[in-house]
Amino acid sequence: MAQVVPNDERFFGKFKLISSDNFDAFLKEIKIGFMQRKVANMTSPDLQLIKEDDGWTTIKVNTPIKTITNRFKLGEFFDETRVDGKVCKSKVDFEPPNKFIQMQWDDGLEIKYVREFVENKINVTSTCNGVECFRVYERVE
Repeated sequence: MAQVVPNDERFFGKFKLISSDNFDAFLKEIKIGFMQRKVANMTSPDLQLIKEDDGWTTIKVNTPIKTITNRFKLGEFFDETRVDGKVCKSKVDFEPPNKFIQMQWDDGLEIKYVREFVENKINVTSTCNGVECFRVYERVE
């Protein structure tokens, strides 16, 4: 059964990273190289989530170095391009009342991202092999 994107504006808009905890350890666990980790740790990405009229959702990750755009439908597998350029299989599901749960598979790794929308923020918990990263984004638009 196809999932429907929630018709709730709190899930969409532009958000700016305001805090990050254990990000480097998480990147290392998902096999991001030393130099790419250093660059990632020095940037402060913006997220933009867009609800498309055709049932698709677009997520843009903007950094000073590049912008990555991925489109997906809830509950369906898609090829996701990560900021490091790697393409992985992913699937995003909605967990009421306020969470998007993303599973990503890459070279035998299973990576989980939980995006919880609370007031004007997104709390993102990223987990791989027991290594957890917590990042907070605040709405800017």
